[in-house]
Amino acid sequence: MRRPVLALLVATLLLVGGGVAAAAWRTTNTGTATAKAGRIGVPTDITLGTPTCPNSGINTTATVPVSWTPVAGAAQYTVESSLLPIFVPSQTRTVTGTSTTVPAGVTGSTIYVRVSASVGDWVGVNSAPVSRQVSCR
Repeated sequence: MRRPVLALLVATLLLVGGGVAAAAWRTTNTGTATAKAGRIGVPTDITLGTPTCPNSGINTTATVPVSWTPVAGAAQYTVESSLLPIFVPSQTRTVTGTSTTVPAGVTGSTIYVRVSASVGDWVGVNSAPVSRQVSCR
């Protein structure tokens, strides 16, 4: 009785922590083939521009322009912004170019931004976060 439980435990651990990958395709021909797993790059050189403030005062809500270097093969980018460095809560925006604007909160807050690239169902890793103090006068 102990062996089936042990085998089940080992199989579960291998599936959970083993980084299992799979691929499948159909063909009506016989022969051999090779395949290579791929990945999409991480956006770099993320730049946060000067905040745009619609009016002056301490309670004005600003937006900040964001730009980054394109990733080869990327079809779109997800830009995540937050007022907290842990990105909870956060706002996301999906764009096809390499720039956008994000809401930046009120004067005195700090905005944190990170970007990931994607193509089809492939989603890349988030970039390192960048931050900027919001100042509207």
